[in-house]
Amino acid sequence: MSDLDLYTVKHIKLVTGEEILAEIIEEDDYDVVMRRALKLQTDIAPDKTRYHSFRTFMTYMDDPETFVILKSPSIVAVTYPMPQMLQQYKMTIEEIENGQDYTQQREAAKVATSMLDELMDKMSDNNDDEGGDSDSNVIKFPTMH
Repeated sequence: MSDLDLYTVKHIKLVTGEEILAEIIEEDDYDVVMRRALKLQTDIAPDKTRYHSFRTFMTYMDDPETFVILKSPSIVAVTYPMPQMLQQYKMTIEEIENGQDYTQQREAAKVATSMLDELMDKMSDNNDDEGGDSDSNVIKFPTMH
């Protein structure tokens, strides 16, 4: 969380009506590269009061090292968030990042990918060994004469 620069956090309204807060890494005429993107969720309590909360913008995108590229034509408006909203955003990001151990997740993903690659290589080798003219796939029946 120490590498979060609060001056790079923007409040973005999309053409879909969704509002997100995100740390903007880079932007040009076509794309906006961001991370730590949180969607502003508005709900109504049973007593009819409205409250706001943050959710990850995309499912499973709570890793701070994962970037999201947003296409510029999907953006309606961009502004700096209000101080209270920025403080809530910071608290939510800290909760998300402190609640996860991304190092273990990345190592597990590397191991799983390695195992999958080995399995695919073995399957490919087995298919190559059989070839197209192998007798191993022919069932022999007893002759009747």
